[in-house]
Amino acid sequence: MKVKESSAYVKARCKLLSFYFSKRGWVVSDGTNNNILFYVSSDQPFLYTTEQLANIIAQSDFYIEPTGLKMSGVSYLFYHQGKLVNEVIVLPCIEFDTEL
Repeated sequence: MKVKESSAYVKARCKLLSFYFSKRGWVVSDGTNNNILFYVSSDQPFLYTTEQLANIIAQSDFYIEPTGLKMSGVSYLFYHQGKLVNEVIVLPCIEFDTEL
C-alpha cells in the first residue's frame, strides 16, 4: 500500500475530534492514508464493539463544528495498550461537510 498524505478534511476533523474526545481521556491523532488514530488510555478497559464505536463517532457530529471541506472516506483506528484493537471505516454520503 502506498503511503499518501491525509486529505484536508481528515486533518481538520481530527483537530475537532481531538478536543471532543479529550473529555473521555482519549488521545486523537491524524495519520496517513486518511486514518484518524484513537489512543484509549491503558487505565480504561476497552469493551467497545465496532457498532458501538461507529455510534460514538456518529454522535460526535452533533457536538463538533462542520469543516466545510470536501469529505473523504476515513478509517478510524483504535489503539489500547499499544495494540490496534478495532477499526471503523466511514465513507462520505454527501460531498461537503456542512451543517446536519
